[in-house]
Amino acid sequence: MDVSHWKLTDRGLFRCLSFSSFTKLTEYLAELGPVADAMNHHPDLVVRKASYLEVCLLTHDQQRVTELDYELAKRMNELFEVY
Repeated sequence: MDVSHWKLTDRGLFRCLSFSSFTKLTEYLAELGPVADAMNHHPDLVVRKASYLEVCLLTHDQQRVTELDYELAKRMNELFEVY
């Protein structure tokens, strides 16, 4: 499973995504929303400086990183390829 660019931290899988504009960042989130809803698994997100998106994935009810987190990371990588 390709989860390149993600780091396993004590808080979960982490990645910072950089966009050319706030508009591009929000377009990415608009595409991510239905994916996360369909998986019933939602990332923790922080927007910084209007063009950086910090993402943390953790299965909260298990308090650990699970296959669901790795699958969402993979899907997020695939979506990010067009940005």
